[in-house]
Amino acid sequence: MSAGEHPKPLNITERRTTIEEYPRFCEEEKERRMNSDDEFEEQAFDAAVELTLRKLEKLEEEGWV
Repeated sequence: MSAGEHPKPLNITERRTTIEEYPRFCEEEKERRMNSDDEFEEQAFDAAVELTLRKLEKLEEEGWV
């Protein structure tokens, strides 16, 4: 892609995969992190997930996700 060129919107199959798979991935990742011995900030994780989902929804409205 050259400078100034914008990517084309994702097709409907790609959009469904992104929107449907992200929440599932987040649930699995949260569970994994909660069960690890590492420090995990659940509230920060949940806030990041919510922010990302709102962005994905906005991009979906615009036909990009």
